[in-house]
Amino acid sequence: MFNRKTNIYIICLSFFLFPLENTYSKQIHLSNNLDGSPGIAEMPIAGAYKDGQLNFVTSKSGPFLKNSLSFQAIPLINLKFNYEGLGDAKTMYYSSSGYTTWDRSVDLRFDLANEKQYTPSISLGLKDFAGTGRNSSEYLVFTKTHQKKLRYSLGLGWGRLGSKNIIGNTGIRSRKGNSQGGDINIGHYFRGDVGLFGGIEYNNPKVKNLILGAELSSDNLESVKDYTSKLPKSSINYSIKYKISNGFHLGGYWVRGQSTGIHLNIKANPTDYNGGDYLELAPEPFYSHPLPNSKINSDFWENLLKELRNQYIRVVSYGDKKNEVTLVIDNYHYQSDAQAVGRTLRVLSKYAPIEKKTFTVIISSFDIPVSKFSMNRHEISSIVDAPNAELLSKKIVKYEDSQKHIYDLNLNKVENKFNWSLYPYYRFHLFDPNQPVYYDFGARLKLNQYIKPGIIIRNTIEQSMISSFDEIWRGKKGKLPHVRTELKNYLNVQDTRIRDLTVSSYFKLNPSSYGRITLGYLEPMYSGLSLETLKFNKSSKVAIGAELNFLRAREFRQLLGHRSLPGLAKINGHISAYLDTGYKDYYTQLDIGRYLAGDNGGTFTLTRKFPNGWDIGGFFTLTDASFSDFGEGSFDKGIFMKLPFNAILPYNSRSFIYEKIRPIQGDGGSRVMMEGRLYSIIEPRTKNNTLKTWGRLWR
Repeated sequence: MFNRKTNIYIICLSFFLFPLENTYSKQIHLSNNLDGSPGIAEMPIAGAYKDGQLNFVTSKSGPFLKNSLSFQAIPLINLKFNYEGLGDAKTMYYSSSGYTTWDRSVDLRFDLANEKQYTPSISLGLKDFAGTGRNSSEYLVFTKTHQKKLRYSLGLGWGRLGSKNIIGNTGIRSRKGNSQGGDINIGHYFRGDVGLFGGIEYNNPKVKNLILGAELSSDNLESVKDYTSKLPKSSINYSIKYKISNGFHLGGYWVRGQSTGIHLNIKANPTDYNGGDYLELAPEPFYSHPLPNSKINSDFWENLLKELRNQYIRVVSYGDKKNEVTLVIDNYHYQSDAQAVGRTLRVLSKYAPIEKKTFTVIISSFDIPVSKFSMNRHEISSIVDAPNAELLSKKIVKYEDSQKHIYDLNLNKVENKFNWSLYPYYRFHLFDPNQPVYYDFGARLKLNQYIKPGIIIRNTIEQSMISSFDEIWRGKKGKLPHVRTELKNYLNVQDTRIRDLTVSSYFKLNPSSYGRITLGYLEPMYSGLSLETLKFNKSSKVAIGAELNFLRAREFRQLLGHRSLPGLAKINGHISAYLDTGYKDYYTQLDIGRYLAGDNGGTFTLTRKFPNGWDIGGFFTLTDASFSDFGEGSFDKGIFMKLPFNAILPYNSRSFIYEKIRPIQGDGGSRVMMEGRLYSIIEPRTKNNTLKTWGRLWR
């Protein structure tokens, strides 16, 4: 129960939250310098970032190095992944990484209320709610700005944030944490001593972009006392931050009355990155009448295919009948399929005879037709120059799932079916407590050969050039068959290696069902046969799929040999359900089945697919393997990001960087990793996805 002293604090807090003039509800617009950036030094503040924002922070003070990556998933929820080095040479034993140990944790924050004219922002947070518990704490914090110059916060903390300035107690805190991490126990949330913390920041008008701050800390550092030679002399921290640009802040601290610190904050928001197309070829006009003497003959098709090639659109097949011209295209260049459709329609209007009233464009993936768009050329001609041409075009387009076989079309045999690329690659191996980052840089050669529509041979060859992967020594863990934790034996290989070598067949079973057969060396650790089917109807946001794999373990050398792997589930697979939620571009995926180690369970994946090509998401897997059998980390989970080049280049591109971060790689919940699963290649070509970028139709 709270005592009299606590009640006085609560009364003061109530005046802070609900002033007597609380009759005006207009939401306040904060200064760019006080825009929800991280707290002054260590204590939380309230207030949401802009929806979708990514925030990377690294700071160093005394024997602690803190790194965090946060994501404003929706206006209400912020997720943060932390990786912290504890203890250095001045305090106690330390490893080659420079720190005694490294700790991973995940934070969750709920932004309950936005700041208004007379009321503050309110946020409630859980720190280290699924980690080792070393940083476990909860808080409720209130933040208010004044005249865009001052930002002040007041909060209540539990756990580590309730270890100082104690003003009350809310019950017994049930546990201190799980040394393996990954365990969630709601029994201790908001239990135990309650600490008071707060802070103030001043946006100095005389020195542009300079922010000064001070805070009262409620953390006594008892939970990390084994990693520091000095416990706090003071509860007051001071800070100075300078805003170099909107996405780059640099700061310094004087913390606990005993040490200095530095701070770097880098921000990015996918919604702010749309790149540009000022180096892109200008689109053709839409012709009300085609070029004179337009006739369907060999010259017509030659000119049409050449023009589309110049527009970076590959024609898979083509044909005409009665009053219709049909093209099956492969969009390998434009981030938006709608833009590829629009450019195709423009070129058709230039060459197609006027009696050809219907233009049909079919978008394909691996030369398999997926989505069919048909428009009347005369209707397009009447609206294409209107200010709202894209909206009007959406009303007249006829959309269908493309049929399984499209008869009376000619296969384009002119296009080169073989392509190759040679480029540098990088790989990182993260979270080894003795060496948090291992690196591998080298050259990667990719070869693709299209035998016929839907059949492709893929081959990727790698050669390390600068690498520390040969120093990785941590391997097996837990009690499950070592289907992934022998990864270090593969990573140690520095010689030329075959990453994958497969032949795949993609095909349609009916207009809304697809199939895949892949045979060969599927990934660095496994080879075999993979079968998959997917049902994806145009009018539904739900897709259902199934996959069955027959596998063998590859030799560590990663050439053509194999090895024996006791306990490997040589036959494994999953049934999968995919859902486009329709809310802020979120997609969910649920996979249920048998994993490589023979364990059975499911994986849940949540992805936010931004229309400009960014993907940000996370996943977790729970199986019938126990947490203790899994070992450190307790269960498989991770986060991932896809960063498209299109977002920053002055021209279109479908290339991207994909990163997956797993706090701990274990044997439980492991699946074969391979390119070209059906959902990943079909979903981007569907109606729902194409219409999300329909505004680029006539660009």
